[in-house]
Amino acid sequence: MFRKSQGRHEIQYEPDEKCPPLLSISAALQIFIPNTIGLVMLAALVVRASGESEAYLSWVTFTALAVTGASMILQAIRLRHWGSGRLIVANFNVPFLAICALALHVGGPGMLASLVVVSTLIQSALTLRLATLRRIFTQTVSGVVVMLVAVSAVPFIISRAVIPPEGQSVVVFLAPGMAALAAGVLMSLQDAQVWRMWILPITVAVGLVVAVPLGFYDTGAITDAPWLRLPDYGWPGLDLTLSADFWTLLPVFVFVHLTAFMKAVGDLSVIYRASYRSQTAVDFRTVQGGLNVYGVGTLLSGLLGTLPVAAPWATTVVYYGFTGVAAKSVGIFLGALTILVASFSKLLAVLVAIPSPVVSAVYIIIFGMLFVEGAKTVFTGQVDQKKATITGVSMVLGLSAGILSGFFEGITSHVVGNSIVVGGMAAIVMTVFTELSGIRARKLRVDLSQSSLPAVDDFLCQFADGHNWTEEGRDRLRLVGEEVMLSLFNEETDGPVEQKRRLVATIRPDGGSAELEIVVASDDAIQGNIENRMAYLGHDQAMEDEQQLSVRILRHYASSVHHRKYYGVDIISCRVDK
Repeated sequence: MFRKSQGRHEIQYEPDEKCPPLLSISAALQIFIPNTIGLVMLAALVVRASGESEAYLSWVTFTALAVTGASMILQAIRLRHWGSGRLIVANFNVPFLAICALALHVGGPGMLASLVVVSTLIQSALTLRLATLRRIFTQTVSGVVVMLVAVSAVPFIISRAVIPPEGQSVVVFLAPGMAALAAGVLMSLQDAQVWRMWILPITVAVGLVVAVPLGFYDTGAITDAPWLRLPDYGWPGLDLTLSADFWTLLPVFVFVHLTAFMKAVGDLSVIYRASYRSQTAVDFRTVQGGLNVYGVGTLLSGLLGTLPVAAPWATTVVYYGFTGVAAKSVGIFLGALTILVASFSKLLAVLVAIPSPVVSAVYIIIFGMLFVEGAKTVFTGQVDQKKATITGVSMVLGLSAGILSGFFEGITSHVVGNSIVVGGMAAIVMTVFTELSGIRARKLRVDLSQSSLPAVDDFLCQFADGHNWTEEGRDRLRLVGEEVMLSLFNEETDGPVEQKRRLVATIRPDGGSAELEIVVASDDAIQGNIENRMAYLGHDQAMEDEQQLSVRILRHYASSVHHRKYYGVDIISCRVDK
């Protein structure tokens, strides 16, 4: 949407703003504690469910922390096409939870490594074609996947981690977690901004106050742990025998990787929108940069023989809300702390000793907030029948995955039992069907130049006349098309005179409206963003009178305008009512 939204007053520092070092470190520490515990816990659950040794678990813990920390630093730095240039909290690649345990059980670390490496190549190809896939990985699909992650991750953690010791009262065992949850929720319900950044630390502290007297905080494990320790498990290497089990699991890994890629696109988009005080159009070049780091992190995980980690988590948005800081400097400190703790086993033992009910209480609060962010992503703007159907059916199927898996056996049951895979793929299938079943769009290919204006105008007139538009509606459509072209001319930087930029205009009817899409091969020569110009109309003093006139006309005559920027491609989508 192009209308300016209410500012996000909780964001004190945006990604490129200089944040005081002490505040950056404080924010990084608040994220570091629950994120590190979650990463170590999920890795341990997968390895122990597969029956692998404790020695392999130590290797996975060390390498997973190192790779994840490095990825968060790279995300913050942004080197050319690598990184997103903002704080991105990374963790375990959630869609892979069950299938990695199965691969380890069947073929061991070597086969898991080979499966991760080969399937990552698919993700690399998808990143390059992100602009082409824009009508599949829509805002609705992204929001659905984020909501499914929120409602499926916590039950997985609680069911496998919160296990009372034999003979222990369940009520007593859960008491620290219930106290922590109550404290966190009560603080979250307060309007006082000053308390918001202390919600997570106080939640953990209240849980420990109850857990320590009950004997649930294992200080013995902390005392016995050495200060520094490297894993004594050797590199497992790649299993290149390509056995029958490998070929059986490979299609499943590719399928899950597609879901994980879809989740990463949604997570990075949600994070981008939330990292600014005011509504801002997503710059998909940063999404592509983030996906490149994600792909390298996953590939490195495979080569090291560890579990797929370094995946961006949309829970980053929740941390923004708690700390009020979205500065990329926090990502650098967070990454450094995560790498540091990989070899400091004493510090890691302090974190791991926190009782699982307390950790689960923290994640209930975090993922509860995440669900709301996913819902905001889906229901931004107009909610039509198509969007409602895709969202509702996908969510119900995803939440029913556990029951559906009971009708299948073997590997199929693991895939069908994955809420994110089932719900996410349902959303994709319905989105693709919507695209294919729609009326075929008309296309026009011309050069991006003043001389092409008559051709674009004639193209729009033919569409309006062919669909019996009124003269008023036709003039409105023509004005929108002309002003988009003029805005592109104004935003384009000077380049070689002989360089010609191609433009593809596409238009299709949608009920009582038309969807006009203009795709320009920009080579990053188009610097500005029309959607942002419209959002800040009247507030941007640097905008020239000619630019203001164009965006004012667009805001008046188009019901919505979106400008998506990819590397080498600009895509402007307008909706004009008949």
